[in-house]
Amino acid sequence: MKKRYIFFKGLIDTLDLYTDEYVNICSKEGAECLVIDAGIIDRELIRLKAFLIKEVTAVISLNNIGMHLEFEDGLNIWDRYQIPFYNILMDHPFHYKAALDRAPEQMILLCMDRNHVEYVKRFFPNIKRVAFFPHAGIELQKKDAAYAGESCYVPIEERKIDVLYAGGLSRYAAEGLIPDLGSIREFDAFELVKNALEKLINNPELTTEHVIEQCLQEINFKINDKKLGETIAELRFLDALAVSFYREQAVRILAENGVTVTVFGVGWDRCEWESPNVVYAGVTSPAQILELMNQSKIVLNTMTWFKQGAHDRIFNGMLAGAAVVSDRSEYVEEIFTKQKQLQLFSLDGIKELPEIVQSLLQHPRVAQDMADCGYEETRRRHMWINRLQDIGLL
Repeated sequence: MKKRYIFFKGLIDTLDLYTDEYVNICSKEGAECLVIDAGIIDRELIRLKAFLIKEVTAVISLNNIGMHLEFEDGLNIWDRYQIPFYNILMDHPFHYKAALDRAPEQMILLCMDRNHVEYVKRFFPNIKRVAFFPHAGIELQKKDAAYAGESCYVPIEERKIDVLYAGGLSRYAAEGLIPDLGSIREFDAFELVKNALEKLINNPELTTEHVIEQCLQEINFKINDKKLGETIAELRFLDALAVSFYREQAVRILAENGVTVTVFGVGWDRCEWESPNVVYAGVTSPAQILELMNQSKIVLNTMTWFKQGAHDRIFNGMLAGAAVVSDRSEYVEEIFTKQKQLQLFSLDGIKELPEIVQSLLQHPRVAQDMADCGYEETRRRHMWINRLQDIGLL
């Protein structure tokens, strides 16, 4: 029987890029795909109802979009029609506590980090199905009709951008996540936050949830998992601060050592420091970032505090034919065991980063060999079609 899928888009450009890729893959496999514009969901319900007349294989959504839809009867649509709702979380589950606490029974939660899977099992007992679903990559194709379907792969020596970092400074976004710490009466929240952030910076191999729990234990504050989960979610801004700290450090240390870094994303124009070696190019679309990666010799990545996961900058950079330099995670070290496909560094050894990058820039043949290996490995094992096959949707 022909597979039929429902997708949602229209709210966030980055998520739309992934959704377009999933729709393209499923359509090429012969599936019928309905794409709902979540920005005008009230008007889209008529199309959705019509599609539901026939059996639907699954919903494939990102970050809870469309998860809580109801018709006039007030029942969750996916539970009512017994349709599996594959909810792919691009971020840590603690960012979505309210939504996940009300998850429909038909939801299958897919997490980008193995630690997130364990977090869900512990702090969201209402969620019965959760699995690891790591990031993958998208390869840019030539738009010219005469070359349609061909890669945009450009040799490294012909590329104009030395080092590209595509990602904003989340410390500014974190400002909007900070709760009223003074209203927390059970413990000194200001002191706990200070200690927790210091631990994260000094021990970057630790997860945010582990550090918060550890800090509570150190002051002998005992709470059950339900209350602990609420506290972690309330203090999740610490995660963004730690991510932003090392993101900024990586770019700054390269610039201070004479490496030109082109950065995209919000916040870079608000830094307290300046360098002629940092080229701030503003904010651009996710699709444009893929094109810029094809013009970059090195794509620099730092994780969003994923210790047993990855980031799509790694795979997109490889598929763009760039040499990828990234901080470590257990998962990345597991899938790239030969270390010929990319160059890794440790956050607590970030001083080594300039030497790594300078060596690649000074030895383009070495960088090209690494880029070639990364490209082949990612095309073989780390495309989104591989991920959809892994969970049985194709």
